[in-house]
Amino acid sequence: GCGRVSHDFAQALKHVPTATVAAVAARSSDSAKAFADKHGVSTSYGSYDELIADENVDIVYVGNITSLRRKIGEKCLLGNKHVLLEKPFACSADDAKYLIGLAKERNLFLMEGMWTRFFPAIEQARRAVFGDGKDQKGVIGEVVMVQSDFNFNASDSEVYPTSPVYKHDQGGGSTFLVAPYPIAAALLFFKGAEPDKIAAVGQMDHNTGVDLQATVALSFPATSNISPALDDSNTDENTPKLPGAGVASLSFGLFGESVEETVVIGTKGRLTVCSPAHCPTKVIVIKKATGRGEVGEKIEYEFPLPADTDEIEKAGGYNYPNSAGFAYEAAAVARCIDKGWIECPQNTLSDTMNSMKLIDEIKAQLGVKPLRGD
Repeated sequence: GCGRVSHDFAQALKHVPTATVAAVAARSSDSAKAFADKHGVSTSYGSYDELIADENVDIVYVGNITSLRRKIGEKCLLGNKHVLLEKPFACSADDAKYLIGLAKERNLFLMEGMWTRFFPAIEQARRAVFGDGKDQKGVIGEVVMVQSDFNFNASDSEVYPTSPVYKHDQGGGSTFLVAPYPIAAALLFFKGAEPDKIAAVGQMDHNTGVDLQATVALSFPATSNISPALDDSNTDENTPKLPGAGVASLSFGLFGESVEETVVIGTKGRLTVCSPAHCPTKVIVIKKATGRGEVGEKIEYEFPLPADTDEIEKAGGYNYPNSAGFAYEAAAVARCIDKGWIECPQNTLSDTMNSMKLIDEIKAQLGVKPLRGD
């Protein structure tokens, strides 16, 4: 696809020395050529089949409308191409399961484009919450709650009701287009666990059939039924919280601008992924001091984005905030493929399946009719 997100992805790739845009494709040869000319790409196609047949292409980034995810993803995999599918990964958990099975069957790399997972700020958040897997431990204790929001006023850039954002048959609506971000935040900080309870409330647009905003509550089950000791023998935790158990409060929508932060609350402190949390450059850790409401050490981490090059500025900059961060995702994917991996450890296919199951359930609770992507 050659839309706005694909433009930003192509721009960010100019920061990645190990990646080159070999070819672009769109449903129109004219729009594909215009995109290629803007980004200095030598080859363009007016059909996806032609691009998939190109032997110079190793991996296909799929950034077109949601309703085509399964169809185009399947074509790429059957054409023996690695695939990076923009979020949402598919129109349903069944479609996601099919694509994941096909990729594994053909030993091909496949990943949902949850670029947030690759920002240095999020990598630091992982370390602060979970430790580094070696000597360093997490600093906020046991995670008990995740709060994450992403709401914006879609009328700033989209025309109602003709924009794809509002078209049910193209995969519009807030659950498909916005919810994957707060869902990914909850799954990240609850270590990819599958929630055992889901409750969603929100507003539907009955003229178009899409959902416009929602709030979702998730409950995550305990991973062990052994409570921590609550006497002097316990030098680590002093609450009756079972390991792994917790809740998440998520909100997303197309009506108004929210703060857009992710807050991870632990027994010994909290971590804030600062706005814009879906493409963050700053994380704040506040440790709890003894006593209710008492604040201990505060630590701030900042990770500036790569500066725009002359080439990027000449091609028109970016459409969306912090899109230079696509470079982090692209570099990680390139490393995985170089190592022969078919899955990325920072953004697993298991997390993608959990996310798609949640999306299915949220849409069902809101009253959105299912959309098939085949």
